[in-house]
Amino acid sequence: MTKSDAITIKNNALQFKYFSNKNKPEKDWIPFGNIADRIFYKPTLVKYPYLAQDDYLLKLDDKEQVDINPFNFIIQENQGQRAFINQLPHDFVLSEELLEFPSGTPVLEIRTKNSKDQWQPWQAILGEFNVYKVLEAMNKTYLRSPIEDELERFKEHFEIRYSGTLVLSYFKDISIMGGDGIIKTFSQNTRQIEFLPDSDNRCWDIEDRVKTWNDFIAKYHSYDSNGNRI
Repeated sequence: MTKSDAITIKNNALQFKYFSNKNKPEKDWIPFGNIADRIFYKPTLVKYPYLAQDDYLLKLDDKEQVDINPFNFIIQENQGQRAFINQLPHDFVLSEELLEFPSGTPVLEIRTKNSKDQWQPWQAILGEFNVYKVLEAMNKTYLRSPIEDELERFKEHFEIRYSGTLVLSYFKDISIMGGDGIIKTFSQNTRQIEFLPDSDNRCWDIEDRVKTWNDFIAKYHSYDSNGNRI
């Protein structure tokens, strides 16, 4: 290959991060939606041996590569049927950067659509994460690039919003403290957002508890007249 034939490797990942009011993002971070939501992303290049760039399938040196730990999306195709795990919804892969999550870690919520274009439950994402678009070919998983070309399709099939701050008790019980007044937690098996009754709190009277439960239902379990999640 001559110098003029050399291929410039393009960005193959979208890096996502939540910035609190105390932390100002650098110039290369782009708002993912409303800037007031404080969720930002930036296209970046990670080391990976198999790339699908433009019209080429590229094989690079695989001595070093990023660790991709696929997030398990919970998807139900038909009402009444059991939901299943999908690590490649719409050919996207989400991978969290941290393996352990201390108290104070920002918690985001993500949801995707099933094959019938119906929204699925909100699930918790912890800390920073990367999003990849993949292509399965010749028994290999290729990362598509440039990833910027996949952004609009990602927005069509996924929604992301801020949930709150992770709080771990002495016994490692999980809660999410956010600005919506709803005390939440999430399933450690599915990451699905769940209501936290907080029954040990004697200062929380029954009227406030019922109101908070109704607020939770309105935010996480609203459906239209056809039974589709809103």
